[in-house]
Amino acid sequence: MLIRNRLSICISLALVITFLLICMPSAAVVAELKDGNLLNSQNEGELIQYTIEVSGIPKQAQIIEMSTDLLPVTGTDLWHIEGSGFNVSGGDSALNGPKIELTEDGEFSDGILVTISGRVPVLTTVEIVDGVVVTKGVAQTTGYVYYHIEALDENRDILGAGTTRTFSVTIPDDEQFVLRLNAVSDTEMRALIDDLYSRGLRDEANELLKYAESPKESTLPFTTAVLIAIVLLIVGFLAGMVFGQIRERNMQDFQNDYKGD
Repeated sequence: MLIRNRLSICISLALVITFLLICMPSAAVVAELKDGNLLNSQNEGELIQYTIEVSGIPKQAQIIEMSTDLLPVTGTDLWHIEGSGFNVSGGDSALNGPKIELTEDGEFSDGILVTISGRVPVLTTVEIVDGVVVTKGVAQTTGYVYYHIEALDENRDILGAGTTRTFSVTIPDDEQFVLRLNAVSDTEMRALIDDLYSRGLRDEANELLKYAESPKESTLPFTTAVLIAIVLLIVGFLAGMVFGQIRERNMQDFQNDYKGD
């Protein structure tokens, strides 16, 4: 009977502890927007400035790690931290890096004001390959980070839950082009124009789109336009072979930049 009672008590204690662990709220870092406007999407190259207040910092935190995908602008620090009692790892030079760390000898004060001033990444680049103007774009347009904040302990283990705010990057020229292209009734012509554009031959695609938009005023026969498009496709193919390796290298550089390598 005694053994059974002890077993019953142990099981009850285990259930109580499990219940407390499940119900106990986990610490979560909070970032409250104090100034600025964080839209779900931003045009490439747009200048942005906003201020957040970081709170909910666990008492065990020794490091506050913050990162952003915004790019620094000449003459303005990417990060501006208000407050005292903490240090910026790397000093002033770190204020323009994609990642920043705050350290504290004692306990972090709650409510750290952080202002971020930067530029939205530009996803399109223009290169001249064998005399042909080729416009390249990065495949990733979503998942860019306004801010990502985590609290770490002395062993750099994450404490509780961090906080993240993301956005997507829009390319205004692409959106306008798609709207115009969708208005073209000739499906074959639309496919030719779209293929040119996707290969980076945007000047040629726009010229052909202008023809498609005003067929009555144009003196260029449709068959001639198709032949021109075919020639441009061949040029695009040859150009693509040349800048294929360049594209791969640039993509790798792009990924390294955002990883902070």
